[in-house]
Amino acid sequence: MALELERMSECEALLMRILWEEDCDMSMRELMDEAYDKYGKVWAKQTVSTLLKRMTDAGYVSSYREGRIFYYHSEVKAKDYRTEEALSFVKKWFDGDPVALLEACNKKKKLTKTQKERLKKLL
Repeated sequence: MALELERMSECEALLMRILWEEDCDMSMRELMDEAYDKYGKVWAKQTVSTLLKRMTDAGYVSSYREGRIFYYHSEVKAKDYRTEEALSFVKKWFDGDPVALLEACNKKKKLTKTQKERLKKLL
């Protein structure tokens, strides 16, 4: 499944990660509070508003209004986005060869014994 979405910036991805982790619709204030609590990010209201507008325009989130408050809802599943990002990374840096990525990780001793066992089961 190829997502037809533009790539998110790091800041947009952080907001999406909060929406995915919380798994509920959130107001801008709630997103700002979580960004601070979880990641130490202190963003101006206008900055977050701009990020959410871009994310809405790109199709990552939708919004609705209750009274004076806008709530934001993820329109893309975390698993789908991660898969597309991983495939894009492998294509860009490893000529589309996922084995080359795993070899690079293994060379730097990044794969634990448990992870290697999981890979064996997967294959």
